[in-house]
Amino acid sequence: MAIDMMQVEQLKQPSDLESIPAQCLWLVLGLRSTLFLVELAIGIWSHSLSLLAGAGHLFSDVFSLILTLLIIRLLRRGVMQRSTQTYRRVEAGIAVLNGLSLIATALLIFQEAIQRLQTPQLLAGLPMLVAALSLIINIYCVRLLHPESHHSLNIRGIYLHGIADIFSAIAVLLSALAVYFLQWLWVDTAVGLLVAVLIIANAFVLMRSGLQLLRTQSIE
Repeated sequence: MAIDMMQVEQLKQPSDLESIPAQCLWLVLGLRSTLFLVELAIGIWSHSLSLLAGAGHLFSDVFSLILTLLIIRLLRRGVMQRSTQTYRRVEAGIAVLNGLSLIATALLIFQEAIQRLQTPQLLAGLPMLVAALSLIINIYCVRLLHPESHHSLNIRGIYLHGIADIFSAIAVLLSALAVYFLQWLWVDTAVGLLVAVLIIANAFVLMRSGLQLLRTQSIE
């Protein structure tokens, strides 16, 4: 999932970001925001750490989407300078902030997971349905974002997160089945930890990409 220097160069032009249809991003934002609220609410109600971990990952994507839509709006209104350097700084800043928020989310998940391993909690059956819904929505969002993922570092990051969320949803679905039918309560915590590791990996990819943008700017 790493973004190499050639990809960074391809993602750096502000004119490319302006050409992205905002309706597509608004649709993805609406779907992922709704999924975030559902996963958060059901995760809290059912005591499912894997769902809460997925909600934390989604929150970062929603945050990045909102900032990207704000940049597009400012560029089209002429409020933000259209120079490549200005665009790079904003993209790099969002990527680093996004990465830091992901790391903070993962640390909270790790803390909760340690407590869950010491005192396992009974889970309700709804996580199974939510995981299936998450799988459908993430597949649809990835298909929507794929054509636009070559224009912006942040959209590329959200696209990659969507792919990771597809695998996370499959893992959550399997863990929900194991908990519901076999009463293996530890599986939910294990999947939560797996998602946390995935979150940290994505965080470092985003932060490295942001720092690469800043480094190439300083060289120029």
